[in-house]
Amino acid sequence: MENLKFHRKDNPMKRNQWIKSEDGTVLVVALMILVFLTLIGITITATTEVEIQIAGNERLYKDNLYTAEAAAMECAQMMEEFVSLDPAAHPFIKPLGSVTLNDIRDDAYWPANDQVSTIDGNTSFIAVEDGVAEGTSLDMTKTTLRSYSIYGRRYDAARPNKGRGIVRVGYRKAK
Repeated sequence: MENLKFHRKDNPMKRNQWIKSEDGTVLVVALMILVFLTLIGITITATTEVEIQIAGNERLYKDNLYTAEAAAMECAQMMEEFVSLDPAAHPFIKPLGSVTLNDIRDDAYWPANDQVSTIDGNTSFIAVEDGVAEGTSLDMTKTTLRSYSIYGRRYDAARPNKGRGIVRVGYRKAK
């Protein structure tokens, strides 16, 4: 009977050592969760910074757009009040063909001088005659409707990172 000893393959001492070695797994899992939450926090922070920059750029864009539009509307109001739109009498009104679209886009064309009318140091307007308005009669006995392009512009040369805005408004007046 001595040969019939039962041998267990698992040593109970080894099993207890394995269980004891699991004591640090909670710490490892907690650290993994902490790293995961930190990565989520960093991602959210970066996304928020981008959203703040987008909102700031949109605010600058709208500010430039609405200020340029206000300048163009001020020019239209002035032209409405004038009896005659003679370019010689009003230096901000340019005759047909004297100003090109490249001039309007060029920063050097918009200094604060007699070429344009400046509202403040950064906002200007100019009116360019387009000729006889489309669809009107060229009959000499009738009043002719003249067409103008009014450009309003907002640009701060001292702070070019604030962008620029140029608005074109159509205007018609009987001559």
